Amino acid sequence: MRIRDLGYSPGTLPPGPTNSILDIPGVSIGQVTPHNTTTHTRKGVTAIFPRPKNSILTPCFAGISVLNGNGEMTGKFQIDDWGFTNTPILLTNSLSLGVVFDTVWQWALDFMDELKLDPLAQARNYGTPVVAETCDWYLNGTRGSRLESSDVRKAIEVAGNGEQKEVLEGSHGGGAGMTCHQFTGGTGTSSRVVATGGEKEYTVGVLVQSNYGHTVDMRIGGVPIGKILVKEGEERGEAPSMSYQKKEQASKVDKGSIVVIVLTDAPMLPNQLQRLARHVGVGIAQVGGPGSTGRTFSGDIFLALSTAEHGKEQLSEGVKMKHMNVTETYSVETVKNESIDAFFCAVAEATEEAVLNSMVGARDGMTGVDGNRADGLPVDRVRELLEKHLVKI
Repeated sequence: MRIRDLGYSPGTLPPGPTNSILDIPGVSIGQVTPHNTTTHTRKGVTAIFPRPKNSILTPCFAGISVLNGNGEMTGKFQIDDWGFTNTPILLTNSLSLGVVFDTVWQWALDFMDELKLDPLAQARNYGTPVVAETCDWYLNGTRGSRLESSDVRKAIEVAGNGEQKEVLEGSHGGGAGMTCHQFTGGTGTSSRVVATGGEKEYTVGVLVQSNYGHTVDMRIGGVPIGKILVKEGEERGEAPSMSYQKKEQASKVDKGSIVVIVLTDAPMLPNQLQRLARHVGVGIAQVGGPGSTGRTFSGDIFLALSTAEHGKEQLSEGVKMKHMNVTETYSVETVKNESIDAFFCAVAEATEEAVLNSMVGARDGMTGVDGNRADGLPVDRVRELLEKHLVKI
């Protein structure tokens, strides 16, 4: 079940065949979600390969935008400086950032060994792994969410081998243990096809790891669904899902974060991709409004990459490196500035839908450590409210 099954189809641009980030040619994903029924922890990791495994060392132009910076995405400085990345992208929880970073580094070194690259060639193909996190402490506690290296390695191998054919939304992969607008959230995805009459159509795919927001701010299709649900709960004398009052928890735990990955097969330069990443915030605001978007304790970090053909960054074979290397160039194709608005729209629409899909996908709710409970989005009631209040044209 996804948000479209509840009667709302965000935006005007058409989605791709699977309405997911996997609509970008060559992209693959691996999700691992260990669940401990004794400790009541459900944690995980998501690995994304923007290119097929045998091409992963080929750089992708990239750009990052940060709406609010109380979080982490490794590799940011390299992307800001070089304008590209050439590693898998991994999403996980805050306490697992270190083990995920270490494991993907080890995988990268092992992979280059498999390619029989000598130490100098490995150094010349350097890329800081991209690992991002959101905080799952409300449901998994401050000690129970750390992953094992074997979990991370499995997710990387699943993605690299192309074994997983669809994105598991909600409490799966890195999205396990996350909440969105005080309901269970986590992993969500969507895509848009940009076909505006040009020479070729392109696809924009988005994957979110949602872990932010308050119920009262949640809007779906412009309908204040969150306010209605809160009012109905108050009339029944019910406390809201994820009631923090009982433990006086605050800060990072209840404000959360959201990490968003944008991929497109359209040829774009780093500055254009940074602009694409910036428009992720437009999509989040469609759901969270000003009250839940970019709060001070939130880590809202967005990465956009182009999987279009990319020239080799290393000098030509046979050219020796020296103190000041010979100048070589390569040519790139890029979307014209006056053609980029449709891509901004695609990012915003797909982001909005991916956030909503993350909640619909996690509709069963989750009980975590110490009996902490996050209810799932009441999809039947949301469907009724959308049927009654959504403006249809």
